[in-house]
Amino acid sequence: MQRDLIADAAVTLEGTLAQLQGPQTVDVLKVQQAIIRAAHDFMFKKGLVQLMPLMLSPITDPLNHGVVDAAISYAGSRWSLTKSMIFHKQLTLLNPELEAIYIVSPNVRLEFADRAYTGRHMFEFTQIDFEFRNKDGAFVRSFMEELVQFIFSKVEEELPEVLAKYRPDFLPEIGQLEVFRTEELEAQYGADYEHIKSKEAERPFWLLNHKREFYDKEDPAAPGTYLNYDLIWNEGFGEGLSGGERENEYHQILKRMDETGSDKEAFRHYLEVAKEQGLPYTAGAGFGVERMARYICRIPDINNVTPFSRRPGMPALF
Repeated sequence: MQRDLIADAAVTLEGTLAQLQGPQTVDVLKVQQAIIRAAHDFMFKKGLVQLMPLMLSPITDPLNHGVVDAAISYAGSRWSLTKSMIFHKQLTLLNPELEAIYIVSPNVRLEFADRAYTGRHMFEFTQIDFEFRNKDGAFVRSFMEELVQFIFSKVEEELPEVLAKYRPDFLPEIGQLEVFRTEELEAQYGADYEHIKSKEAERPFWLLNHKREFYDKEDPAAPGTYLNYDLIWNEGFGEGLSGGERENEYHQILKRMDETGSDKEAFRHYLEVAKEQGLPYTAGAGFGVERMARYICRIPDINNVTPFSRRPGMPALF
């Protein structure tokens, strides 16, 4: 199977240049630019303060699945390429003058080759992250619904000729999206519930309660239930955003780290802050720019959303 994948993904200079120079690439780049420009505008109007991205850190998102380790030694420390700035968002909101922040953040996740042809995974991508102090998941979901509607409206206004090619039926109205729970959809559809529901849905929807990372807050009123959420694009495009309320109490963080098998030594300074100073109660999310552009332009394979191949586990020329 692995050998077949590599054969199918044979990279040639001719093919790479064809993608780089193709007209679809121009359309997609314009859509990505419009997404980021609209997001900046929306965040500014809403009073969020922009935090600059970090590409190396001693701590980063442990993720809920295995990836190839991407780390270097520097200045006597081990530095990882940033998978996401989840912990930096939480720590930044220790500042009492900040209520909400956002980041346009490059992320590197060296996925294994079994994710090469999911259509929605790249090993390097850009995420727009945001986080609020003293807000809950319902607030964040409402904020994201408003943000998506704002972005879609701007794309329709600024790029009508592009949308006419890929979405002559226009982008969906967002409004208040329907909410589902993972355990209910899994009982109804089986293990492939997310993909099946994504294909049959007429609009994007929210999916709640995933058992993932130690920083995802467990509902104190319902142990084993997690206060996190994904935005799922319809038409089979799958997950577009991931977020949640964050664990901020020291003993609960330790409990969740034990459950997930997380390395406490790697997070020793983060844990020290949680124990001695306390972490703020925050909630937030992040959405992939490339995944949103793929959805808007109805591109089956996300690797065709970038002019430079970033297919998991596969070689590239540039």
